[in-house]
Amino acid sequence: MSLRILFIQRIFSDYRKAIFDRLSEKYILKLIHSRNKSGIIQVTAPYSKIIPSYKYGKKETNMLLFVLPTIISFKPHIIVHEFTPSIISLHLSFLYAKIMGVKFVLWGHGYNRNFGFDPKNSFSSKIRLFYLKYSDAVILYSYDAKKELSKYVNAEKLYVAPNTLNTNALLKIKDNLNSLGENYVKQQIKFIHDYNLIFIGRLLKNKLPDVLIAVYEKLAPVLNNNVAIHYIGDGVMLPMLKRIVHQKQYEENIFFHGEIHDDFIIGQILFASDIMVMPGYVGLAVNHAFCFDCPVATYKQGQNGPFHSPEVEYIEDSKTGFLAESYNLDDLSKKILDYLTNPDLQEKMKKNINYLIRNKCSINNMLQGFLDCFNSFENNKSE
Repeated sequence: MSLRILFIQRIFSDYRKAIFDRLSEKYILKLIHSRNKSGIIQVTAPYSKIIPSYKYGKKETNMLLFVLPTIISFKPHIIVHEFTPSIISLHLSFLYAKIMGVKFVLWGHGYNRNFGFDPKNSFSSKIRLFYLKYSDAVILYSYDAKKELSKYVNAEKLYVAPNTLNTNALLKIKDNLNSLGENYVKQQIKFIHDYNLIFIGRLLKNKLPDVLIAVYEKLAPVLNNNVAIHYIGDGVMLPMLKRIVHQKQYEENIFFHGEIHDDFIIGQILFASDIMVMPGYVGLAVNHAFCFDCPVATYKQGQNGPFHSPEVEYIEDSKTGFLAESYNLDDLSKKILDYLTNPDLQEKMKKNINYLIRNKCSINNMLQGFLDCFNSFENNKSE
């Protein structure tokens, strides 16, 4: 008998569709979710259903999803809920699962990476620890999270589905671009500088996009002004960034490409770029860059930030990218310059990145994390 699995998510993000598609091929799957007005692209699928929701606070996660009618009608064997206690439906669906004998699985970061996990002193951590103990399993985004939470709960109930994108599709694009050659691709997208740095994502304060302008000012005199900065994305900082570039007359070296949602076009730009520079918060942009052999440079997370998502663990200093000292512009600029002027280091790092994206953070590896979790329930049933 095929397992009936119900996923409950706040929204259905475009970058999540590939993993849900794969899971829907193996299980009887239903995904219920709401919508919001964030900058994240949201989609639907034959197995998904938009349900009513109620927003009760300022945070994006302060909401109630009206899940019970679908849970009752779908009759799942397993409920997988986004691990965010401020989503009130987590508590309701957990209670339903316990009463009805349904397996209850949490999926997410596991804890707030900005503040750490401290059940002794943090009420939020206490709540999370309760659910960690009494859920049937937890699927985490990263091995770092599993290592931390294993101090508090049985590691056997903790699974890792490394957070990633549809790496299979992106690698096909990269292989196609490889056959065309870097020079040809650069001509097609009108890259005229020898050195190209790229930023991809929403232009928000916590991502520190303005730091790239300061990096440019450090590199330009050394590289004979033959260096360009490319921004892909939109956000509240865009007007300010454009104003700075105009005032300093950097228009011939710093470019704003706007939001781009076409994987092939973004792939061309990443393929033709030397390095992605994301000084502040980094997330799945790391995986995106790695699919095109593009290393990522960022600041290390310090006591005062910048605070990163789990994908930062894929950045190994001088192996797959660079981790500069927190908020140290000179260190960040030096690491980038060393990379741009060292062909041997470039070749070595691209090999490391290619291995990593095809193995550790591939979509196949993410899928396996879910399969291991769900198979454990079937195996226990047969014993």
